[in-house]
Amino acid sequence: MKNKRTYRTIKWILNNHINKNVKSLWTYKDDNFTCIYKNYSGDSNIHTPSQMLTLINQLMLEEKKND
Repeated sequence: MKNKRTYRTIKWILNNHINKNVKSLWTYKDDNFTCIYKNYSGDSNIHTPSQMLTLINQLMLEEKKND
């Protein structure tokens, strides 16, 4: 059985950004979360911390379905 991911650290970081009103932007691609610090010229979707938490919850639900 594969270990289920909890995304604990990234969720903690995102919640801190939300609680402290940090204006950050994030990308998610190939199972990597990236905070954008400089001008971004990539092709991944850009998310706010709140949007990224929603995405993580969707990933966890999909993982649960695939068990």
